[in-house]
Amino acid sequence: MCLIAQCQRGFQYTGITYPKSFCRLRPYCPIKTANRPSVQISSLSKRSMTKIGFERFIPQIDISDKKSWFWRHGVELPEIFVPLWQLLINENLLEDVSSKGLHDFLGFNGKIFLSMVMPDELLDKLRLKDYFRLVENLGPDATMIPDNYTYVDDPLFLSWSQTVKLVSLANDFLKLDTPLIGLIKGSNPLQVDWAIRRQVEMGYVSFAMPARELLEDNLLDDLLPGAIMSLKWISKRTKTDFELLVYGVGRRLKYGGLSYSNLFWFLEAKQGHYFKGGKLYSFKDPEIRFEECTCEACRGMMPQELIDLMLCDKELGLKTLALHNLLDMNRAFNERKVNGRGL
Repeated sequence: MCLIAQCQRGFQYTGITYPKSFCRLRPYCPIKTANRPSVQISSLSKRSMTKIGFERFIPQIDISDKKSWFWRHGVELPEIFVPLWQLLINENLLEDVSSKGLHDFLGFNGKIFLSMVMPDELLDKLRLKDYFRLVENLGPDATMIPDNYTYVDDPLFLSWSQTVKLVSLANDFLKLDTPLIGLIKGSNPLQVDWAIRRQVEMGYVSFAMPARELLEDNLLDDLLPGAIMSLKWISKRTKTDFELLVYGVGRRLKYGGLSYSNLFWFLEAKQGHYFKGGKLYSFKDPEIRFEECTCEACRGMMPQELIDLMLCDKELGLKTLALHNLLDMNRAFNERKVNGRGL
């Protein structure tokens, strides 16, 4: 049973509710008891926000690898995500980008969104003032709020602590002038729903859900439908439109009306994988090997010709395959837009 609920029933745990007289998470406790309703946070700020306006597919790029800068190769898409962690692990790159700003450094004229999703070992290295300084120096068109580490097999006290921390940072980030993207996280549907509701109270209308690890652990289908239902229910109650982006998933087209973002179009190309209709193939697969592709990158080439091109010019072949994958994913997600239903 949840330790927060236990503490309301008089149980004590050394280091959590003892020697204190009550659980330190009590002001945030969403668990109703017979004697009291769920506690409302009174200290949350509020800010009027508009939707970011996510495209159905927003490519991530590797800011340290110019081969992923697709606009330099003649492909134009209006939005990209840049992961902050790639800058944090390269001090020289971070200094260079911070001195110029993301737009000037990349030479990209579309919208740049800053992703705060990062490896756990980097999360505790940044304080609030560090985040604010980075956002100011990098100058993105929108930024996620800071990520946290949430594990479904943690004791619920720990995962609730992280959920509370996420909401607290979302509140702190309202001080920024930059458009904001809320995060949907939690170790169970109750935490996910609670985090969404608190961020909506602050004015958040655009959300991202980090999903790669959930998909790998077969948990995405447990938590994503609940997040969608929470947003739909709140939308109906508040007459507010929301948008949700699933971050880090490459080929999950099951859910209509959502946006997606990933770097898989580039990473899979480096492994010699070819996308067709949003599905992944070895580009030596006889099922697709001799089919012509009319995309802007291939211009009538077959995968077999891409193989021949790589043998002659590996760099050019990789670039062509990566651009093909990017264009195919963009087309697949936008075709889903026609059939899907929004939030």
